[in-house]
Amino acid sequence: MAGPLITEALLGAFLEGAVSKANSIVTNQISRIWNFKKELRRLGDSLEMMNAFLQDAEKKQTKMDAVKLWLQRLKDVAEEAADVLDEFDYEILRRKLKIGSQIRRKLVDFLSSDNSILFRLKMAKKIKDILETLDGLNKQANEFGLQQRATEHVSPRRSNVETFSVMDDSPIVGRENDVSKVVDLLVNPKDEQVVSVVPIVGMAGLGKTALAKLVYNDLRVKRHFDVKSWVCVSDHFDVKKILGAMFEQLTGDSRTSMPENMDAMIMKLRKKIEQAKGEKDQIKYLLVLDDVWDVKKWEDLKLCLKGISTNGGNGVIVTTRKEDVGSTVQALSNQRHHPGRLEDEECWSVIEQLALTPFPMSHELELIGKEIAMQCRGLPLLAKVIGGTMRKERSHGTWLEIQESGVWGSADSELVESVLKLSFDRLPSPSLKKCFAYCAMFPKDYCFETEELKQLWMAEGFLGSPMAMVDIGDKYLNELLSNSLFQDVEKDKFGNILTFKMHDSVHDLSLSVSKFDTLFFQEKSSLTSKECSHIRHLNVGCDGESLPEILTAVAPKLYSLFSEIDVFKKLSKSFTRLRVLKFVGAANICELPDPLGELKHLRYLDVSRTSIKALPKSATKLYNLQTLRLLGLLRLTLPDGLEILTSLKHLYFGKKEHQLVNIGNLTCLQTLPIFFVGSERGHSIKELGSLDELRGELKICHLEGVRDEQEAKGANLHRKEKLFKVIFDFGRCDSGSSGYNSEEEVMEGLQPHSKLQSLTVSLYRGESFPSWMLRPVGDSNTNLFLLNNLMELKFFYCKNCESLPPLGQLHNLQYLELIKLTKVKRMGNEFYCNESVDGMNKVIKVFPALKKFTLRFMDSLEEWTGMAETKMIMFPCLERLEITRCPLLKSVPLTGQCSSLQKLHISSCEKLSKIGDGLSTSTCLKKLHLGNCPDLSSIPNLEGFSSLQDLSVCGCLKLEVLPITGGCSSLEELLHIFSCEKLSKIGDGLSTSTCLKKLHLGNCPDLSSIPNLEGFSSLQGLSVWRCLKLEVLPITGGCSSLEELSIDSCEKLSKIGDGLSTSTCLKKLDLVNCPDLSLIPNLEGFSSLQYLYVRRCDKLEVLPITGGCSSLEKLRICDCEKLSKIGDGLSTSTCLKELGLYDCPALSSIPNLEGFSSLQYLSVQRCNKLEVLPITGGCSSLKKLHILRILGCEKLSKIGDGLSTSTCLKELCLFNCPDLSSIPNLEGFSSLQDLSVWRCLKLEVLPITGGCSSLEKLLICDCEKLSKIGDGLSTSTCLKNLHLADCPDLSSIPNLEGFSSLQYLSVHRCNKLEVLPITAPLSSLKKMLIGDCPNLRPIPKIGKVGEGWSRLLPNMLQSNVSLCSLTILNIPDLIWIQDDSLGRLNCLRELAIGGFSEKLQEFPGSSSIRYLSASLLVPHQLQFLTALEGLRIEGFQGVEAFPEWLGNLSSLKRLYLSGFGKLKSLPHQLHLPSTLKELTIDSFHEIEALPDSFRNLSSLRCLSIQFCDKLMYLPSVDVMRSLSKLIRMYIKGCPLLETRCERESGPEWSKISHIPFVIIMIGCKEMLIGLESE
Repeated sequence: MAGPLITEALLGAFLEGAVSKANSIVTNQISRIWNFKKELRRLGDSLEMMNAFLQDAEKKQTKMDAVKLWLQRLKDVAEEAADVLDEFDYEILRRKLKIGSQIRRKLVDFLSSDNSILFRLKMAKKIKDILETLDGLNKQANEFGLQQRATEHVSPRRSNVETFSVMDDSPIVGRENDVSKVVDLLVNPKDEQVVSVVPIVGMAGLGKTALAKLVYNDLRVKRHFDVKSWVCVSDHFDVKKILGAMFEQLTGDSRTSMPENMDAMIMKLRKKIEQAKGEKDQIKYLLVLDDVWDVKKWEDLKLCLKGISTNGGNGVIVTTRKEDVGSTVQALSNQRHHPGRLEDEECWSVIEQLALTPFPMSHELELIGKEIAMQCRGLPLLAKVIGGTMRKERSHGTWLEIQESGVWGSADSELVESVLKLSFDRLPSPSLKKCFAYCAMFPKDYCFETEELKQLWMAEGFLGSPMAMVDIGDKYLNELLSNSLFQDVEKDKFGNILTFKMHDSVHDLSLSVSKFDTLFFQEKSSLTSKECSHIRHLNVGCDGESLPEILTAVAPKLYSLFSEIDVFKKLSKSFTRLRVLKFVGAANICELPDPLGELKHLRYLDVSRTSIKALPKSATKLYNLQTLRLLGLLRLTLPDGLEILTSLKHLYFGKKEHQLVNIGNLTCLQTLPIFFVGSERGHSIKELGSLDELRGELKICHLEGVRDEQEAKGANLHRKEKLFKVIFDFGRCDSGSSGYNSEEEVMEGLQPHSKLQSLTVSLYRGESFPSWMLRPVGDSNTNLFLLNNLMELKFFYCKNCESLPPLGQLHNLQYLELIKLTKVKRMGNEFYCNESVDGMNKVIKVFPALKKFTLRFMDSLEEWTGMAETKMIMFPCLERLEITRCPLLKSVPLTGQCSSLQKLHISSCEKLSKIGDGLSTSTCLKKLHLGNCPDLSSIPNLEGFSSLQDLSVCGCLKLEVLPITGGCSSLEELLHIFSCEKLSKIGDGLSTSTCLKKLHLGNCPDLSSIPNLEGFSSLQGLSVWRCLKLEVLPITGGCSSLEELSIDSCEKLSKIGDGLSTSTCLKKLDLVNCPDLSLIPNLEGFSSLQYLYVRRCDKLEVLPITGGCSSLEKLRICDCEKLSKIGDGLSTSTCLKELGLYDCPALSSIPNLEGFSSLQYLSVQRCNKLEVLPITGGCSSLKKLHILRILGCEKLSKIGDGLSTSTCLKELCLFNCPDLSSIPNLEGFSSLQDLSVWRCLKLEVLPITGGCSSLEKLLICDCEKLSKIGDGLSTSTCLKNLHLADCPDLSSIPNLEGFSSLQYLSVHRCNKLEVLPITAPLSSLKKMLIGDCPNLRPIPKIGKVGEGWSRLLPNMLQSNVSLCSLTILNIPDLIWIQDDSLGRLNCLRELAIGGFSEKLQEFPGSSSIRYLSASLLVPHQLQFLTALEGLRIEGFQGVEAFPEWLGNLSSLKRLYLSGFGKLKSLPHQLHLPSTLKELTIDSFHEIEALPDSFRNLSSLRCLSIQFCDKLMYLPSVDVMRSLSKLIRMYIKGCPLLETRCERESGPEWSKISHIPFVIIMIGCKEMLIGLESE
């Protein structure tokens, strides 16, 4: 098996790292004293020189094995160099630590000791050996002709593939919610900017551009924006080109050049936009910037856009794969949109639309298709690719093969490999690529922790300089995120990335690029020690028989080891090079070996969640260790002396017992998520005092053990400016604690740095909070406080606090949570400000920046009062107030100062009976949610809610009335009332909510009436669901803006108010599952109605359309059992574009369609009583009809002759109409492109009499009585696809002389067809199939070109240069063809012939069928078949001699030979082309052996042998072993050969034992016996 190739980028990263380290050590003082400066510089130079050869060597290794070996040796020596340099680092660090205890001795004296001399001699020899090896490699490189090339890696430019705002024909599914969200962000922006930007951010293939198109064409967007522009930006963000594209789209003028001056350009655009203003007060524009990669000039464009229009309300959509682009262009964090993945049903919808057209589908196929859709994992691109594949082959077997194939394992990534590879190739540096490749060490669907991955990268040396590792790690991570190689990102509220995942397809890509040096050992792994000698990164997921051998082979050179088993018990060698050792979750690992300290290079050690009981004493020698993880360990003993590991930067543990003694010595420590205070030596809180490099989060536990303020100050928290989050946890009180007063003192001493952003205090037992929380900085009159940067504050379980600190003066506090403060009974003035401000004669703002305030589990909280002082402004920025589970709280004191309040959420407050009346002054309140407050029997009058847009009341069981008495003038988005069991009335004042746009009532079983909706002049959407007692929908008039009405599952609803007829703006009407609804108001006045959908209204007999529905565009009626009539007034719906009638068994007639002049789509399916499709119109009827589909109408016998006026018809499909005996004359169908007729059993004539000049596709299938196709077909000169199948009575076909555009021709199973009337060249033909037509006879003499089949092909194929596939099968009367036509078909790639007359006993000689000649003298015409890639020859049962000319087909890759039943042997000198990759030998019943002439098949990958009854012998062992690329062999129906190929015992076994996949099919069972079966 061929070994993997070495990737230049990954080896380059290794060399660059070694060069950098060599240069770093050169500058070190100790290395200079050792006198290695010259050697180290030379080493760095040599490695850099080798790096220059890599690009050329990578390309040549596939052709030159010697180059591949050279690369392997270079990699080995580079690793040796890295180890030597690492040993320098280790020794320098060891000696520095030793010097620390001998500080009075001189450095030079120490380094001149005998030990130092020995080390210098040892290292000198190693460096000398490495330099000699590099010199030899350099000489070999020159001998190989390798070229040195620049080593800088430049990101390839992306192709500027244009995208357009025009939607394609196939609808985009599953994006309704995404469209709604993006549209809402555009038309209701959260900011007040002149231009509101909505970034659509997501990975490649997610459908960002498709989503932007849907939004661009959405009706609401069209109404909101007056002008729109779409610009595809790609990777070059050129402001001038963007503005120029806008101007071109607005004017339609591509010739006018834009001025160079930016100001002049802006003025020109502004003037053009102003021209579209008309009578409007202002104009709004929308700009879509698609596929944005770089926004360095974003601010320049933003200034230009503001200059174009100074009015607000303008919008910009930016689609991008890069998160940093989205962050740059957005104004607010909640303005960005990330499209979600599609559901399985939606993926199936995508596949279905691609795979089904134009044929219907069986139930079996549908089940398989849906299984495949589930495997698409929600990626639209993947669904589209698979759907296209399925469309080509719609057989049951093919779809089943797709479902069960490996495409859903690793082949998923292969389908989108080009997209993923593009992202990988764009990565700007070899080190970054190495970081990505390293992710192959993790299993699929692994949830990466940001810090963990960066620390692993650091340990492997991918992040360069130690001083910049943190910044480089963040940069690399963001780059991979921006390139969509990670997904499912989770962030905290401050924007820090916490976790993320890698999509399986992306994971496959990482495996692909790292396969040379990374192995994920699993149960089925069967590599030999030789095959894995190049492995440097190993993840052992389970035990295995071959594991000890593999470990022994890889151990000396292994860099990273992840394992879930105890590998040390299976190993005889040491991991001398190991950088990373990760034992996570391996419960069976109980101990680490004593020589652990010999791992000098180890930088990362993780033994979390193992059963290890102790770290060996030698661990104190791991001087290079940077990361130590000790999480989830039940019993662990640490050796003394770990505090000398001063290289430690990241330390994780979860138990107090695992905390290092004297941790304060680790002054480089950056990560310490938790610290346990203890009374033992080396566990004092003072240990934190020297750790000034700490960053991120720090939780300090057992603070109850700190004695006093002075001891607490020893932590020096005020010096730790890189900490952004601190948690103080006082834990449980023990005997060492001196009481609550000491905890108050301790809190005083724990003053953090002023840059702290988040503070949490948990289990604090003091009665008061520390003064530093509100300590002024500088002059107390400045109102600046020590924690002025604090953004988040949480108090949890502070059980003794009876009052809260005056937090109202923290200027930047945005998030405040008070949870489980069980003794707090009231919140009043003391909560807002301290006493010192009471006497100040100025207005004071309390909580000036607070955005979110949360109260939960405040068990004793009964009273919450507002500020009594009028000079105080409370919560001016409060946007969200959440009160949950405060069981004693009786009221919420909203006093009228929460001017920014946008959302109020109150839930599970059992005693809550009142909400302050001051709520009415919250003029910005947009959303009010009241849920599960069972005692809340009343709600404040909502009359004053002038900004309220969304009102939701759920689970308020005592609420009987919703007291809307008027004044909710802005209530527009949603009135949602759900699961209020006793609600029987909604206040009549609701009628004053003139801005209400949506009203949703659901699951209110007692609601028997709704206020008269007469005054709802702005109501656009009305939805009523499961209101079981509701009998009448009281629309009595005045709903002049109603656009959508949906009524669903209202069992007793029997009437809809007649006033609905006044809803002249109604555009969409849905009536679903209303079994008692027998009558619908007359729809005569629905002049704006565009969409009408009626489903499962069982009692409905008549759809009362009596006229006036002049705007109706789409009508669908489904599953209405009793519906027998559609009002004749439908004929006035002159704008109707789509009419669909489905499953209405009682519907026997349809109104005359004469007036449907705008109808574009007409589909009638499974209307069993319908006999006539009444198209009777005049010259203008159905003139715009594009698609007509009639399916499963069993009694349909006639289609109105008026159909002939449908001059724009593009598609006509008649499927499964067994009684249809005639079709209107199609003479006038000048636009018809697609004509499909299937299973119309009584149809005798297809009346094409001429004029179908645009016809591109004609399909006629399964029409038993069809005997004639109109001669007018000959005028269809644009026909590209002609398919005739299963028409047994069809005896003739019109002359196809004019079919110069024909690309696909298929005539199959037409039993009576005698003549194929092709008399002219088919110069565009790409694919031709003629088969199973038993009566097809030789055509008569044609002019001077001879007669019979001998001239069939020349006339069809003369001058053809595009034919790619030719199939002629089972034509009994065809004996041979005397011609050399195929010699000119230099594009022919697929050829299949066979099933001819059994009289043919041998292949004709050179005087007959020249392109299939069997003579020894191969005719010269064969030299032109250079493009033939696939050849199928079958059904030559009488032939006894095998054609020997096959070897001259120089491009042949696939050869299928079948049905040579009388052929007794293959010639020993048989010459097959060496280019063959796939060879199938089928039904050679007489042959006993395959010849040794197979030796030349050097490219063969797959050999299939089937139904060769007497075959016993394969080619010799030497021949079979010489087929080096053969990886798959398939044997079926060869009983003698199957026995002889039995594993180990069969005489033929030695010939095939080396082949990876050998499959023997016995009956219906496959048996894998090849190498992979091991």
